Amino acid sequence: DLSRNAGVGHIGDIARAPAAALALRESDLAGVSFLECFGIGLRAKEAADELATTFRTLHTQTRDTPTRDTPPAWRLGLQPHAPYSTGMAVYEMAAELARELNAPLSTHLAETREEIEFVREGKGPFADLLRRLGKWDNTLRGTDKHSVEHLQPVLQRAPWLLAHCNYVDDEHIELLTRVGASVAYCPIASEYFGHRGHRYRDMLSAGVNVCLGTDSILCQPPDEPQPLGILPQMRRLYRRDRTDPQLLLRMATIHGAKALGLDTKSAKLAPGAPAKLMMIPINPDDPTDPLTQAVSLESGVLSFEF
Repeated sequence: DLSRNAGVGHIGDIARAPAAALALRESDLAGVSFLECFGIGLRAKEAADELATTFRTLHTQTRDTPTRDTPPAWRLGLQPHAPYSTGMAVYEMAAELARELNAPLSTHLAETREEIEFVREGKGPFADLLRRLGKWDNTLRGTDKHSVEHLQPVLQRAPWLLAHCNYVDDEHIELLTRVGASVAYCPIASEYFGHRGHRYRDMLSAGVNVCLGTDSILCQPPDEPQPLGILPQMRRLYRRDRTDPQLLLRMATIHGAKALGLDTKSAKLAPGAPAKLMMIPINPDDPTDPLTQAVSLESGVLSFEF
């Protein structure tokens, strides 16, 4: 409801359990429910097998039961959580299931320096956390690779939607371009966690499909009236970087639909496309382009039409 009330028409939702995955299907929002999965070290193979059983069952239960109220573009996807919480066996199983069942894929990647330290060297705060949780074992060790390089074998097997990618170098952007990955950038959340200098413009120039996301509601300003909306993310980038409003609009609509594996026609005004409109107050006497006015405002949306 919070997402819909913020003008969101399509969503990529991370579901911690099958019941949560079905919640989006039963709503009036279109998009993807990504079933989140974990399992690292000695636990990874068992977790991969459990994932296969759970996902195939859930897929069978939902694929043949469309109803009038089911969003026409609802899909069930998979999200191995992150390289510091999920072993390669789980990633490989997710990629296999995605290919078998035509399921979208997502993961958190290159989100923090600590993640890269863990993957490359097998130490740091994430190693300490696994020890405290009793999940550390002698199979966990550094790979001598950056997180993006570590996941390359699975990234090249299917299109992935990668959350964040805050810490990447030129060679990693080139790799993301080559494998056809999309990146969900959450500018307000990135600033909340102290990340600076995201290379979204370099990624776009290289051909990476970068869209906008929100991350957790906890990362959004407490006074933001639409904390799960994409418009506040557009406004933040315009104020901070003076990003071209037309580019921001594409990142908020067409790029997001493509990242979710949806028909991009559903995210733009075109003959035969469903109308999903957001009405925003502008000053008709102001010669400034209306879209620029919309992203210049601190806040403000009048209503939505779906």
